[in-house]
Amino acid sequence: MRASVRTLAFLSFLWLALCIASTWLILKNAQSVGLALLSVLAIFVLGGLAITLIALFQKISVVDEQQRRLESLQSEWQATQDSLRQLLSQRDQLGLLVQLLHHFVLATTRQDILLTLLKELPPFLWLDRMEIVAFDGTVIYGAWDASSGEISIEEVSNQGESRLPPWAQERKIRGISQTFDALLVPVVTDESVIALMKLTRSHKKPFSTDELRFLEAIANQTALALERVKLIAFLENLSITDALTGIANRRHFEWRLSEEVERARRYKYPLSAILLDLDHFKQVNDNYGHQIGDIVLQQVAQRLKGSLRRTDFLARYGGEEFVVLAPQTPAERAVILGERLRQVIAESPITVADDLQIRITLSVGIAVFPDHAQNESELISAADAALYKAKQMGRNRVCMFEPELVKGGGKNVRA
Repeated sequence: MRASVRTLAFLSFLWLALCIASTWLILKNAQSVGLALLSVLAIFVLGGLAITLIALFQKISVVDEQQRRLESLQSEWQATQDSLRQLLSQRDQLGLLVQLLHHFVLATTRQDILLTLLKELPPFLWLDRMEIVAFDGTVIYGAWDASSGEISIEEVSNQGESRLPPWAQERKIRGISQTFDALLVPVVTDESVIALMKLTRSHKKPFSTDELRFLEAIANQTALALERVKLIAFLENLSITDALTGIANRRHFEWRLSEEVERARRYKYPLSAILLDLDHFKQVNDNYGHQIGDIVLQQVAQRLKGSLRRTDFLARYGGEEFVVLAPQTPAERAVILGERLRQVIAESPITVADDLQIRITLSVGIAVFPDHAQNESELISAADAALYKAKQMGRNRVCMFEPELVKGGGKNVRA
């Protein structure tokens, strides 16, 4: 601005000097004083007009510069607003991601993970509908719909997989796939798709690049969470399963026994404990070896398991002993069940190989809560006393506990 003022002052002095010089020349050479004065006036007017135009152009230049500066400021303001909106969106996304991770850490089943996603993602992403299918293991299908606001999660049998929507049967997708109004987000681990999410939103609200990156992060964390609950389930099953026979181990049995006794006490129904011991099993190990003995134990376990009701619980109690818990089973029905188990083992030999069959029998002892015992340890001791009686009577038989079995026997059993 100061440079413009100096320029204008210089031009003004120059114009004034030219006017004075021109006036002197005109007065010196002109014959008419009036004409000279008129010429001088014209020079002054033209000079003033020139200076005015110069000043006007400078003002216009200043206005143009201010206009450009204003547009630059507006552009910077818009960029700042966009950056602020992006930061706020990222803050909200990070908050949701932290919340999801918190729920994932607490999840113990795949259903828990699907429920968390169906509750948290739809309102955050303004979805009209969301569906999830988890493939790893038993197929689980979950859905949320804006019209009802309800969440449904169900297991799908192998026969029912054909009833899944076509998109849910696509397991080769590796990256996010976008259609007209929906988004398919695969959950991938070790190059295999373990789950697939379908997010539906009005085409008037297309998914932004920022949202796509956010969903990739959600899919990665979901994959880790699903792998985590799978590992937990495997370890839990490993800790309560007998490695040889595949049925429950003693630790699992003791936990289940406590639970069943408490339930029988609360609802006042009988609970039968059935102890089963293989007769002369030591001879099998001595004559054929422990590997053959292991095969016999495996096949006995499978026969027993196949002869029980859905409500009965079978476990390996130790060595060649098995135990069955039969809820809501009084003494007379427990004897029938014990006899059926004895017969299923005794009626046909165990086929170990094409040229080797081993005949095995069972001795069975039964006790009933609360008829013969008032707690877990008394119930097992009573069943063990009945089993001991079956052994004494010649094996391969079923014996029910009787109070006189503990007289003088040192058994800590309530009569």
